[in-house]
Amino acid sequence: MKPLPHKVIMAVLAFVLAAGGYGGYEVYKTYDTYGANFENRTHLVEKVIDGDTILIENNIRIRLLNIDAPELNSCYGKEAKEYLTKTLLGKEILLQKDQTAQDSFDRLLRYVFIYEEDPEKDNLFVNSMLVENGYAQEAYIQPNRTYLAQLQADEREAKENNKGLWGVCDIQEETRAGEQDTDPFSKECVIKGNITKSYTKDYFLPGCPNYKRVKIDPRKGEQYFCTEEEAKEAGYERSAACNNIWQTKE
Repeated sequence: MKPLPHKVIMAVLAFVLAAGGYGGYEVYKTYDTYGANFENRTHLVEKVIDGDTILIENNIRIRLLNIDAPELNSCYGKEAKEYLTKTLLGKEILLQKDQTAQDSFDRLLRYVFIYEEDPEKDNLFVNSMLVENGYAQEAYIQPNRTYLAQLQADEREAKENNKGLWGVCDIQEETRAGEQDTDPFSKECVIKGNITKSYTKDYFLPGCPNYKRVKIDPRKGEQYFCTEEEAKEAGYERSAACNNIWQTKE
């Protein structure tokens, strides 16, 4: 695999962060928790949790963005973890953020690159390596599109060549058997924020006709909200199915 010219990208990103954001790029509110130069310095991989999640210094958990490796108890889950362990454990890495900085499990969502000390070489794009070699699938989380086209191309190549999970797993049954579902984190926060296949963001209140059928899959960026205002601030709109039953409280 030909690595991306990541050193140039990181230089541009450093400029953007120094300028406080550009073109709608939003710096995460708790960014200072991780240090002002968090995105620009290297980090040591201290543990590999599974095929798409790692642990760096200070117990900071990183979820590789826009990919999805099989769960450990699923087909090719153990192989994906073993590959990521051999690839990253004990290595120095660089992290790159897109539009979504963190998921609902407090994991930082990042593109991960193996740092190359030789200035003549580019850093290796780990998210792409996992997909291209069949250890993970492309899993777009709106609106993070920086490397979406590449990850989609990586998956097509892996499929065509029956690499990794594509050659041994029943993808329909094992990894794409449908959305995962999660329960609300509070009894007061039961508004469902759902992302459709066309990447529109709708929210559903209890009592809406489709409410019970709607699943909340955090892997896709879906989440629960406590109020309609919170859902709207996150970019969700009330589902048309709810409009005849619920009225927004002023």
